Amino acid sequence: MTRTSWFRKIWKGRSKGVSTVIGTVFLILIIFMVSTNVLLWTFSQNALYTQAEKDLNQDEADRRNEKIEATDGDYSVSGNKVTVEVTLTNTGAVAAQIINLWVFDTSIQTYNHIQLNLSLSPGSVTDLTGGAAIVVTVDGANPGDDFISWFVTARGNTIALEKEVLEDVIVAQVAQGIGYLAMDFDTFRYFKYASDYVLEDYPGGSGSYIVPRTQPVVFRIRLTNYDPSGGNRSLTLNSHSLLWMYYPAVGKQVYWYIVNVSANGTISPTYSDIIIGFRETTYVYFASASDGTFTGTPDQKKPGTGGPAAINLLLLGKIGPSNYGQNIPFVSVYCT
Repeated sequence: MTRTSWFRKIWKGRSKGVSTVIGTVFLILIIFMVSTNVLLWTFSQNALYTQAEKDLNQDEADRRNEKIEATDGDYSVSGNKVTVEVTLTNTGAVAAQIINLWVFDTSIQTYNHIQLNLSLSPGSVTDLTGGAAIVVTVDGANPGDDFISWFVTARGNTIALEKEVLEDVIVAQVAQGIGYLAMDFDTFRYFKYASDYVLEDYPGGSGSYIVPRTQPVVFRIRLTNYDPSGGNRSLTLNSHSLLWMYYPAVGKQVYWYIVNVSANGTISPTYSDIIIGFRETTYVYFASASDGTFTGTPDQKKPGTGGPAAINLLLLGKIGPSNYGQNIPFVSVYCT
C-alpha cells in the first residue's frame, strides 16, 4: 500500500514534466509554421513586386519605342464634318494601336474626337485617304478654318498630324495663271464596274496609266481649291463638268460627265453640285455619257480605241457668286 502511493507520486511528477515538454514542442511547431508562412508570403510579395516592376519597365520601354509618324495630312469640311486624310507609318520597333483622333478648330476654339481601333505593326504604312479618311464632327467648323489634330495610342503616346507642306505663294501664282483648281497626279485612278451602279475595287481603284479600251471605266481625280484672289471663296462644280479624252493619232474624242459617288462606291442616278471650300481637297468622279444623270449600263463609257490619249478636265460652275470655267491639261494614258 505504501509502495503504490509512492509510485503514483513519482509518476504524477513525471507526467507534469512530459506535458510541459509536449506543450513546448507544439509551441515551437506553431512558431515555425507561422514564421514559415510569413517567410513564404514575403517571398511571394517580393516576387509579385519584382514582376510588377519588370512589367512596368517593359511597358515604359515599349512606350518609348513606339514611334508613329502622321504625314501628308489634309483637312476638308462639309457642314460640321471635318474629313482628315493622313498617312500613318509605324517607324518604331513595337506594334501600336491607335485609339483616338482629336481635331481642334483653332479658328473657333472648338474640338471633338472620335474613337478608333487601328493596329499598326512595325514598318507598316496605313493610307487614310479617300474612302478610308476619318470624319470627325466639329460643331461650327467652316472650310476656311485652321485645324490641328493628334492621334492617341493605347500606350498613351500622342502623334501630331503633320499637314502636307505646300508652297502657297508658288501654288497661288500657278493657280492665277491656269485657274483656281489644282490636281494631284499621284491620286489619279480609274475603276471598273462591279454592277450597273457600283464601282469595283472601291476606293482603291487602279493607279496605272494603262487603261483598258474595251471595258467601261470611271475616272477619279483629286482637286484642291487655292483661290489666289485672297477671298477664300468656295468653288462649285455643276453637271456640265466633264473629263475629255483625245486620241491624236486618229483624231477621236471620248468624254465622261461628272457624277456623285457615295461612300460605298455607288454612283447616284442624278447629280448634285459639288462644293469645294477654300484650300479644301475633294475627290471628283467622271463616269456618265449624260449631263446630270446616270442610268447604269446605258450611260457607262469605255475608251473604245487603242493607243496614247490625252486627258483634259473641262470644269464649269461658280467661284463664290461668279461664274467659273477652267480647262486643266491633266494626264496621258495608253489604252490597250
